[in-house]
Amino acid sequence: MPPPANDSGAAAASGDRKGDRPARTARNAMIGALLLLAALVGGAQLFSGSWTAPFEMTRYIKAGPRQGARTLERDLLAAHPPGSSMGPVYAVLQRMGFACGGLAAPGLPETCRFRARRSEREVLSAQVDLRHDGLVLQSIAVRMDVAPN
Repeated sequence: MPPPANDSGAAAASGDRKGDRPARTARNAMIGALLLLAALVGGAQLFSGSWTAPFEMTRYIKAGPRQGARTLERDLLAAHPPGSSMGPVYAVLQRMGFACGGLAAPGLPETCRFRARRSEREVLSAQVDLRHDGLVLQSIAVRMDVAPN
């Protein structure tokens, strides 16, 4: 027959653990707080835009409304000269962040618009007018304005 369980030995062994419990609880709380803080800092960086890749309009925005409009028009005309198809121009503008409506009636310009914050106090608006005959591009005109936010 086994000897009866002695609570005094078990209490002595667990007494060491009970004395350690507040220290472990404090350590675990600190680790949890640090993990939470790291998650908050990482989330703030991600959603503030500091880790996002620069989009294609960045260089035109930084150039300012006059030079940016000239450069964008020159680049669009170099890639899509008059006589080319409308599809690739639409794809490029949408990739750049422009919002284009449905294809307008032939002879009427199709307008694509873009807005972006240039600084804390300024918003840049860009407008690209595409003249076409239905499927073929005839001309491209770009306007940019800066307005107070």
